[in-house]
Amino acid sequence: MLHTIAKPDLIFYVEKSFYVEGDQKWTLWHNQTREVQQHFIDQAAQLLAAIQENRATVEFSLPEKVILCDPLTNCYREERIPSRYHHQSLSRNLFQRNRSTLTNVLQRLSDLQNSSHLYLSLSANILRYWIARLWFNQLPQGESLPVNKRDSSDPAEQKGNCRQERLFPQWILFDEAGQPLFSQPEEAKSRICSMEETLQSLLSTMAIDPSIVEEEAFLACYTSLITQWIEQGRAYCVYLTKTIASVIRRRESESTLNRGLSIRLPYFDDQLLEIKYLEIEVVPGGRITFEEFFLTQAVQQTKKRITADIKLSPTTRQHILAELTCLESYFSDCAPYLPLGVMSPYFYWASVASPKPDSETASET
Repeated sequence: MLHTIAKPDLIFYVEKSFYVEGDQKWTLWHNQTREVQQHFIDQAAQLLAAIQENRATVEFSLPEKVILCDPLTNCYREERIPSRYHHQSLSRNLFQRNRSTLTNVLQRLSDLQNSSHLYLSLSANILRYWIARLWFNQLPQGESLPVNKRDSSDPAEQKGNCRQERLFPQWILFDEAGQPLFSQPEEAKSRICSMEETLQSLLSTMAIDPSIVEEEAFLACYTSLITQWIEQGRAYCVYLTKTIASVIRRRESESTLNRGLSIRLPYFDDQLLEIKYLEIEVVPGGRITFEEFFLTQAVQQTKKRITADIKLSPTTRQHILAELTCLESYFSDCAPYLPLGVMSPYFYWASVASPKPDSETASET
Protein backbone atom coordinates (compact mmCIF):
# COMPACT_ATOMS: atom_id res chain seq x y z
CA MET A 1 0.00 0.00 0.00
CA LEU A 2 1.38 3.36 -1.01
CA HIS A 3 1.95 6.08 1.53
CA THR A 4 -0.23 9.07 0.79
CA ILE A 5 1.73 12.33 0.70
CA ALA A 6 0.00 15.61 0.00
CA LYS A 7 2.87 17.44 -1.61
CA PRO A 8 5.94 15.52 -2.77
CA ASP A 9 9.19 17.32 -1.99
CA LEU A 10 11.68 14.87 -3.53
CA ILE A 11 12.36 15.07 -7.25
CA PHE A 12 15.11 13.01 -8.79
CA TYR A 13 16.76 14.01 -12.01
CA VAL A 14 18.36 11.23 -14.04
CA GLU A 15 22.07 12.11 -13.88
CA LYS A 16 25.25 10.13 -13.51
CA SER A 17 25.95 11.62 -10.08
CA PHE A 18 23.92 13.69 -7.63
CA TYR A 19 24.01 14.61 -3.99
CA VAL A 20 21.16 13.81 -1.65
CA GLU A 21 20.99 15.48 1.76
CA GLY A 22 20.46 13.53 4.95
CA ASP A 23 16.89 14.77 5.47
CA GLN A 24 16.00 13.75 1.95
CA LYS A 25 17.46 10.29 2.46
CA TRP A 26 15.46 9.89 5.64
CA THR A 27 12.33 10.97 3.73
CA LEU A 28 13.11 8.41 1.04
CA TRP A 29 13.22 5.69 3.69
CA HIS A 30 10.19 7.04 5.57
CA ASN A 31 8.06 6.89 2.43
CA GLN A 32 8.56 3.14 2.08
CA THR A 33 6.31 0.49 3.54
CA ARG A 34 7.20 -0.87 6.98
CA GLU A 35 8.38 -4.13 5.48
CA VAL A 36 10.74 -2.35 3.09
CA GLN A 37 11.95 -0.04 5.86
CA GLN A 38 12.90 -2.98 8.05
CA HIS A 39 14.57 -4.69 5.08
CA PHE A 40 16.83 -1.69 4.49
CA ILE A 41 17.77 -1.51 8.19
CA ASP A 42 18.58 -5.23 8.32
CA GLN A 43 20.73 -5.06 5.19
CA ALA A 44 22.53 -1.97 6.46
CA ALA A 45 23.33 -3.77 9.73
CA GLN A 46 24.56 -6.76 7.74
CA LEU A 47 26.83 -4.56 5.62
CA LEU A 48 28.10 -2.77 8.72
CA ALA A 49 29.06 -6.06 10.37
CA ALA A 50 30.93 -7.13 7.23
CA ILE A 51 32.81 -3.81 7.12
CA GLN A 52 33.80 -3.95 10.78
CA GLU A 53 34.96 -7.57 10.49
CA ASN A 54 36.66 -6.87 7.12
CA ARG A 55 35.14 -9.94 5.50
CA ALA A 56 36.48 -11.08 2.16
CA THR A 57 32.98 -11.84 0.83
CA VAL A 58 29.95 -9.62 1.36
CA GLU A 59 26.37 -10.35 0.38
CA PHE A 60 23.26 -8.20 0.69
CA SER A 61 19.94 -7.87 -1.06
CA LEU A 62 17.60 -5.17 -2.31
CA PRO A 63 13.83 -5.21 -1.70
CA GLU A 64 11.39 -6.40 -4.33
CA LYS A 65 9.74 -2.99 -4.70
CA VAL A 66 10.29 0.59 -3.61
CA ILE A 67 8.37 3.85 -3.63
CA LEU A 68 10.02 6.67 -5.50
CA CYS A 69 9.17 10.07 -6.88
CA ASP A 70 8.60 10.28 -10.60
CA PRO A 71 10.65 13.22 -11.96
CA LEU A 72 8.12 13.75 -14.78
CA THR A 73 4.77 13.63 -12.99
CA ASN A 74 6.16 14.86 -9.66
CA CYS A 75 4.18 12.13 -7.86
CA TYR A 76 5.15 9.10 -5.81
CA ARG A 77 4.69 5.71 -7.37
CA GLU A 78 5.58 2.13 -6.63
CA GLU A 79 8.12 0.41 -8.82
CA ARG A 80 9.38 -3.15 -8.75
CA ILE A 81 13.09 -3.91 -8.77
CA PRO A 82 14.03 -6.56 -11.36
CA SER A 83 15.03 -9.89 -9.89
CA ARG A 84 18.54 -9.68 -11.38
CA TYR A 85 19.28 -6.83 -8.97
CA HIS A 86 17.89 -8.43 -5.80
CA HIS A 87 20.99 -10.33 -4.80
CA GLN A 88 24.20 -8.31 -4.52
CA SER A 89 27.52 -10.03 -3.89
CA LEU A 90 31.09 -8.76 -3.88
CA SER A 91 34.42 -10.30 -2.97
CA ARG A 92 38.13 -9.58 -3.19
CA ASN A 93 40.04 -11.26 -5.97
CA LEU A 94 43.75 -12.07 -6.10
CA PHE A 95 44.71 -8.51 -7.05
CA GLN A 96 42.49 -6.93 -4.37
CA ARG A 97 43.85 -8.69 -1.30
CA ASN A 98 45.04 -5.43 0.21
CA ARG A 99 41.73 -3.64 -0.36
CA SER A 100 39.46 -3.30 2.63
CA THR A 101 35.84 -4.36 2.72
CA LEU A 102 34.84 -0.74 3.25
CA THR A 103 36.43 0.21 -0.08
CA ASN A 104 34.59 -2.56 -1.93
CA VAL A 105 31.25 -1.72 -0.34
CA LEU A 106 31.66 1.97 -1.12
CA GLN A 107 32.49 1.13 -4.73
CA ARG A 108 29.39 -1.02 -5.13
CA LEU A 109 27.11 1.53 -3.47
CA SER A 110 28.54 4.30 -5.64
CA ASP A 111 27.87 2.24 -8.76
CA LEU A 112 24.28 1.69 -7.67
CA GLN A 113 23.85 5.33 -6.71
CA ASN A 114 25.11 6.57 -10.09
CA SER A 115 22.85 4.17 -11.97
CA SER A 116 20.29 5.55 -14.40
CA HIS A 117 17.62 3.42 -12.67
CA LEU A 118 15.96 5.43 -9.95
CA TYR A 119 15.13 2.38 -7.82
CA LEU A 120 18.84 1.45 -7.63
CA SER A 121 19.85 5.02 -6.76
CA LEU A 122 17.18 5.20 -4.09
CA SER A 123 18.25 1.88 -2.55
CA ALA A 124 21.91 2.89 -2.45
CA ASN A 125 21.09 6.24 -0.83
CA ILE A 126 19.01 4.61 1.88
CA LEU A 127 21.67 1.96 2.58
CA ARG A 128 24.36 4.65 2.86
CA TYR A 129 22.17 6.60 5.25
CA TRP A 130 21.53 3.71 7.62
CA ILE A 131 25.04 2.22 7.56
CA ALA A 132 26.48 5.55 8.66
CA ARG A 133 23.84 6.13 11.37
CA LEU A 134 24.06 2.62 12.79
CA TRP A 135 27.84 2.88 12.95
CA PHE A 136 27.71 6.30 14.59
CA ASN A 137 25.25 5.08 17.23
CA GLN A 138 27.72 2.36 18.26
CA LEU A 139 30.48 4.89 19.02
CA PRO A 140 30.96 6.67 22.36
CA GLN A 141 29.07 9.95 22.46
CA GLY A 142 31.01 11.54 25.33
CA GLU A 143 29.71 13.76 28.10
CA SER A 144 28.59 17.34 27.94
CA LEU A 145 31.38 19.73 28.93
CA PRO A 146 30.62 21.72 32.11
CA VAL A 147 29.80 25.38 31.63
CA ASN A 148 32.64 26.62 33.87
CA LYS A 149 35.23 24.96 31.60
CA ARG A 150 34.28 26.95 28.52
CA ASP A 151 36.32 29.95 27.52
CA SER A 152 33.55 31.87 25.79
CA SER A 153 32.09 34.92 27.54
CA ASP A 154 29.39 35.65 24.98
CA PRO A 155 26.03 34.22 26.16
CA ALA A 156 24.95 33.31 22.63
CA GLU A 157 28.26 31.63 21.86
CA GLN A 158 28.28 29.98 25.25
CA LYS A 159 24.86 28.52 24.51
CA GLY A 160 26.21 27.11 21.25
CA ASN A 161 29.18 25.63 23.08
CA CYS A 162 26.84 24.02 25.61
CA ARG A 163 25.19 22.32 22.69
CA GLN A 164 28.36 21.26 20.88
CA GLU A 165 31.36 20.74 23.16
CA ARG A 166 31.70 17.29 24.67
CA LEU A 167 34.27 15.41 26.74
CA PHE A 168 35.45 11.80 26.65
CA PRO A 169 36.68 11.08 30.21
CA GLN A 170 37.66 7.47 29.45
CA TRP A 171 40.45 8.75 27.15
CA ILE A 172 41.95 11.46 29.35
CA LEU A 173 45.65 10.75 29.95
CA PHE A 174 46.67 13.75 32.07
CA ASP A 175 44.93 15.97 34.57
CA GLU A 176 44.91 19.76 34.61
CA ALA A 177 48.25 19.82 36.47
CA GLY A 178 49.90 17.64 33.81
CA GLN A 179 50.12 14.55 36.03
CA PRO A 180 49.55 11.18 34.32
CA LEU A 181 46.30 9.37 35.06
CA PHE A 182 47.68 5.96 34.08
CA SER A 183 49.84 3.60 36.06
CA GLN A 184 51.49 1.65 33.23
CA PRO A 185 52.60 2.73 29.74
CA GLU A 186 50.49 -0.08 28.26
CA GLU A 187 47.38 1.53 29.71
CA ALA A 188 48.17 4.82 27.99
CA LYS A 189 48.83 3.05 24.69
CA SER A 190 45.50 1.20 24.92
CA ARG A 191 43.64 4.49 25.47
CA ILE A 192 45.43 6.06 22.52
CA CYS A 193 44.60 3.08 20.28
CA SER A 194 40.95 3.22 21.35
CA MET A 195 40.81 6.94 20.58
CA GLU A 196 42.40 6.42 17.16
CA GLU A 197 39.97 3.62 16.30
CA THR A 198 36.99 5.78 17.24
CA LEU A 199 38.28 8.67 15.15
CA GLN A 200 38.86 6.35 12.22
CA SER A 201 35.30 5.05 12.57
CA LEU A 202 33.98 8.62 12.44
CA LEU A 203 35.95 9.26 9.26
CA SER A 204 34.57 6.04 7.79
CA THR A 205 31.00 7.11 8.50
CA MET A 206 31.75 10.38 6.70
CA ALA A 207 33.01 8.40 3.71
CA ILE A 208 29.88 6.25 3.66
CA ASP A 209 27.43 9.16 3.95
CA PRO A 210 28.92 12.67 3.68
CA SER A 211 25.58 14.23 4.65
CA ILE A 212 26.08 13.06 8.25
CA VAL A 213 28.34 16.06 8.86
CA GLU A 214 25.20 18.23 8.73
CA GLU A 215 23.89 16.60 11.89
CA GLU A 216 24.69 18.41 15.12
CA ALA A 217 25.36 15.26 17.13
CA PHE A 218 28.00 14.03 14.70
CA LEU A 219 29.63 17.44 14.38
CA ALA A 220 29.84 17.84 18.17
CA CYS A 221 31.34 14.38 18.63
CA TYR A 222 33.82 14.79 15.76
CA THR A 223 35.16 18.24 16.69
CA SER A 224 35.37 17.43 20.41
CA LEU A 225 37.17 14.14 19.80
CA ILE A 226 39.73 15.75 17.47
CA THR A 227 40.37 18.57 19.95
CA GLN A 228 40.84 16.15 22.84
CA TRP A 229 42.99 13.82 20.74
CA ILE A 230 45.35 16.68 19.76
CA GLU A 231 45.64 17.95 23.32
CA GLN A 232 46.18 14.53 24.88
CA GLY A 233 48.52 13.44 22.08
CA ARG A 234 50.78 16.46 22.57
CA ALA A 235 50.78 16.01 26.35
CA TYR A 236 51.68 12.34 25.93
CA CYS A 237 54.60 13.23 23.62
CA VAL A 238 55.90 15.75 26.17
CA TYR A 239 55.65 13.04 28.83
CA LEU A 240 57.68 10.67 26.66
CA THR A 241 60.26 13.40 26.00
CA LYS A 242 60.77 13.90 29.73
CA THR A 243 61.11 10.14 30.13
CA ILE A 244 63.80 10.07 27.43
CA ALA A 245 65.72 12.86 29.16
CA SER A 246 65.54 11.02 32.48
CA VAL A 247 66.84 7.81 30.90
CA ILE A 248 69.75 9.69 29.30
CA ARG A 249 70.59 11.26 32.67
CA ARG A 250 70.55 7.87 34.38
CA ARG A 251 72.66 6.13 31.74
CA GLU A 252 75.11 9.02 31.75
CA SER A 253 75.65 8.57 35.48
CA GLU A 254 76.16 4.84 34.88
CA SER A 255 78.64 5.54 32.03
CA THR A 256 76.70 3.37 29.57
CA LEU A 257 76.47 5.90 26.73
CA ASN A 258 79.88 5.34 25.19
CA ARG A 259 78.73 3.45 22.09
CA GLY A 260 76.79 6.23 20.38
CA LEU A 261 73.40 7.85 21.00
CA SER A 262 70.38 8.39 18.74
CA ILE A 263 67.03 9.75 19.92
CA ARG A 264 63.59 9.06 18.40
CA LEU A 265 61.73 12.10 19.63
CA PRO A 266 57.94 11.58 19.54
CA TYR A 267 55.73 14.44 18.40
CA PHE A 268 52.08 14.81 17.43
CA ASP A 269 51.32 15.83 13.84
CA ASP A 270 48.01 17.71 13.87
CA GLN A 271 47.68 17.36 10.09
CA LEU A 272 47.93 13.56 10.01
CA LEU A 273 46.42 13.23 13.51
CA GLU A 274 48.98 10.69 14.61
CA ILE A 275 52.14 10.38 16.69
CA LYS A 276 55.30 10.46 14.60
CA TYR A 277 59.00 10.32 15.48
CA LEU A 278 61.89 12.66 14.77
CA GLU A 279 65.31 11.04 14.36
CA ILE A 280 68.13 12.91 16.15
CA GLU A 281 71.69 11.58 15.99
CA VAL A 282 73.55 12.89 19.02
CA VAL A 283 76.71 10.75 18.92
CA PRO A 284 77.52 8.48 15.96
CA GLY A 285 78.06 4.82 16.63
CA GLY A 286 81.51 3.96 17.95
CA ARG A 287 83.66 4.23 21.03
CA ILE A 288 83.00 7.92 21.66
CA THR A 289 82.59 9.23 25.17
CA PHE A 290 79.24 10.95 25.66
CA GLU A 291 79.30 14.61 26.57
CA GLU A 292 76.25 16.73 27.39
CA PHE A 293 77.51 19.32 24.94
CA PHE A 294 76.89 16.86 22.11
CA LEU A 295 73.20 16.65 23.00
CA THR A 296 72.67 20.41 23.32
CA GLN A 297 74.43 20.97 20.01
CA ALA A 298 72.28 18.31 18.29
CA VAL A 299 69.14 19.89 19.75
CA GLN A 300 70.11 23.33 18.48
CA GLN A 301 70.80 21.99 14.99
CA THR A 302 67.46 20.17 15.02
CA LYS A 303 65.70 23.40 16.00
CA LYS A 304 67.11 25.13 12.94
CA ARG A 305 66.00 22.24 10.73
CA ILE A 306 62.46 22.18 12.15
CA THR A 307 62.08 25.96 11.87
CA ALA A 308 62.88 25.77 8.15
CA ASP A 309 60.60 22.76 7.51
CA ILE A 310 57.51 24.08 5.70
CA LYS A 311 55.90 20.64 5.41
CA LEU A 312 54.86 20.80 9.05
CA SER A 313 52.04 23.02 10.21
CA PRO A 314 52.94 26.07 12.35
CA THR A 315 51.33 24.51 15.43
CA THR A 316 53.25 21.26 14.93
CA ARG A 317 56.52 23.17 14.59
CA GLN A 318 55.81 25.03 17.81
CA HIS A 319 55.01 21.72 19.50
CA ILE A 320 58.31 20.14 18.35
CA LEU A 321 60.34 23.22 19.32
CA ALA A 322 58.77 23.15 22.79
CA GLU A 323 59.75 19.49 23.17
CA LEU A 324 63.31 20.23 22.06
CA THR A 325 63.51 23.07 24.57
CA CYS A 326 62.23 20.75 27.28
CA LEU A 327 64.86 18.16 26.35
CA GLU A 328 67.59 20.80 26.32
CA SER A 329 66.57 22.14 29.72
CA TYR A 330 67.61 18.86 31.33
CA PHE A 331 71.21 19.52 30.22
CA SER A 332 71.33 23.32 30.43
CA ASP A 333 74.01 23.27 33.16
CA CYS A 334 76.55 21.37 31.07
CA ALA A 335 80.07 22.76 30.75
CA PRO A 336 81.44 23.77 27.34
CA TYR A 337 83.00 20.90 25.47
CA LEU A 338 86.78 20.59 25.83
CA PRO A 339 88.54 17.84 23.86
CA LEU A 340 90.91 15.66 25.82
CA GLY A 341 93.92 16.64 23.70
CA VAL A 342 93.52 20.31 24.55
CA MET A 343 94.30 19.55 28.19
CA SER A 344 97.74 18.06 27.41
CA PRO A 345 100.94 20.21 27.75
CA TYR A 346 102.09 19.17 24.27
CA PHE A 347 98.93 20.68 22.68
CA TYR A 348 99.56 23.97 24.47
CA TRP A 349 103.25 24.02 23.46
CA ALA A 350 102.47 23.21 19.81
CA SER A 351 99.64 25.75 19.53
CA VAL A 352 101.75 28.70 20.80
CA ALA A 353 104.14 29.90 18.07
CA SER A 354 107.59 30.95 19.30
CA PRO A 355 108.70 34.46 18.22
CA LYS A 356 111.43 34.55 15.57
CA PRO A 357 114.02 37.28 15.15
CA ASP A 358 113.91 39.24 11.95
CA SER A 359 117.53 38.52 11.11
CA GLU A 360 117.10 34.75 11.39
CA THR A 361 117.25 33.07 8.04
CA ALA A 362 115.14 30.24 6.85
CA SER A 363 118.11 27.82 6.77
CA GLU A 364 118.98 28.53 10.40
CA THR A 365 115.41 27.94 11.38
